Amino acid sequence: MPLPDQPRIKITWWMRLRSRLRYLHSPLRLRGSIRRLRHDHNNPYYALMMLFIGHLQVPSRNWTYNFPPPALLAPKDIAGNEVLFDHHHPFIFNLRYIPIWTIRDTPLHAIYRLYEIYMTREFVLLRLECEYMWRQLGPKWSLYSIPDPCDPDPVRYAMLASIVEELVRAFNFRLQHGQRRNGRNVRRSIANPWPEYEPEVTPTWTAHVRPIESDDLRELPPDMVQDGKLVLADGGCENFNRRNFDAPTRYLYTT
Repeated sequence: MPLPDQPRIKITWWMRLRSRLRYLHSPLRLRGSIRRLRHDHNNPYYALMMLFIGHLQVPSRNWTYNFPPPALLAPKDIAGNEVLFDHHHPFIFNLRYIPIWTIRDTPLHAIYRLYEIYMTREFVLLRLECEYMWRQLGPKWSLYSIPDPCDPDPVRYAMLASIVEELVRAFNFRLQHGQRRNGRNVRRSIANPWPEYEPEVTPTWTAHVRPIESDDLRELPPDMVQDGKLVLADGGCENFNRRNFDAPTRYLYTT
């Protein structure tokens, strides 16, 4: 016995609209941002709105949509203090994947976060911040475009300059081995073992930053100072040793 014909479902305009809205997406990835914000906020929609409009600057000739510079943490305060870092940068692990936050973030802010991570000695966090910087595209995130912070603290200023110099070496190491910041990596071959690339360039201001002096380390914990030198860990980095401090750099070179 043949089966009766099934009635055809009428696809209404409302069903078509809902289908289009369901798969609608933008470079801001709002749905994914809401999902991530739900992990840390009771009202993720309000949190997302504040990422859009929070900390807006007064309109002026030099107006920018970037977040304002963060409060500076003194070396003696952040030394070995991971709790202070977490308090200073709450929800940082999810914010790195929220486009509206990354649009307003700057490479100089990221360099300050790297400095703070070094001072906490939680070196494994360096990889997350370095990978985040590597993924950001555009002239704004070129290492050469990082402005001179003119930091008043000699320890912090020396570390910032050396971190920028070492990041240039680390990024060029990745580029030399075929990685690309836009994700379109170049496969190395026998015929092309070293693909051509446009190297990152060190900003000129780092060359004028003086090394750390022993008197600058008087307020730091004794276990961080050895023979008048800031020693966060044994790293043997030339850039760091030249400014009288030592720390590991291997997490900057992970690929």
